[in-house]
This record gives sequence, structure tokens and C-alpha cells, in this order.
Amino acid sequence: MDGGIKMKDSIAKVSGSLQISTSKQSYKKGETIEVMVKGVNLTNVNALSFALPYNQQEYEYVGVQSLNTGDMENFTNDRLHTDGSKVLYPTFVNKGDKAEHNGSENLFIIKLKAKQNMTFNLKLERGLLVDKGLKYIKF
Repeated sequence: MDGGIKMKDSIAKVSGSLQISTSKQSYKKGETIEVMVKGVNLTNVNALSFALPYNQQEYEYVGVQSLNTGDMENFTNDRLHTDGSKVLYPTFVNKGDKAEHNGSENLFIIKLKAKQNMTFNLKLERGLLVDKGLKYIKF
């Protein structure tokens, strides 16, 4: 995409993981929940994604605020599956030959709205990090 990438003879492998956290655990109806997504020991990350299933009776997806995603483009998708489940898929991808992501830092914030008084209980699932050679790791 966008001119592709220049392949090196040896591309260092992708590594690392993502973590989510909130500033507190209990929220009142109408409050905005800011879910911080942090990259941990990222190396050679050209794309990242994960699933965040949620109950649409408790949460409303508001948006994503990029913090330190570099040139990665946001392809986040809030999807209602045919079985009635609601899943947010935060996805960031480098288009073209852009710098890979390395290090440990806060990457972006997922903003949700509490539809009722509740305790935050969402878990990151099916995490995926991809390098320029399309090698990937799951976490």
C-alpha cells in the first residue's frame, strides 16, 4: 500500500505486547471511561490490533484519541456481529514505508461512555503485532 516497503535482507522480528488500563475501576452513568493502551517493549511493529468485546447495555463507544502512534493510520472498527456481540477492534497500520514502532509508551486512548453505574471489566483479547515482513506475534 502507498508504494510498499523496502525489504531488507534480514528484518528484525516483531516483539512486545499491549496493555490496557483505566484511572479508576468504578464509573457512574454518563461518565467517560478513558482506556489507556500502552505498548510494552515494542520492537519493529508496523501494525497492531486487538479485540475488545463489550456489553452494549453497559458501554457506548465514543472514539479513539491517538497519542504516540507515529505515522500509523487508525483503522479502528466498532462491530456488531450477527450473534449480537459487540466488539471494538482498535487497529493501527503503517501504509507505505514508514518507521516501525519501538519502545514502551502510551499509544492511544479508547473513549467509552458508561450507560449505567458500573465497574470497568473489559479485557484485551486476540492481540496481534505485525512487522514489515508480515511476520506476526499473537498475545
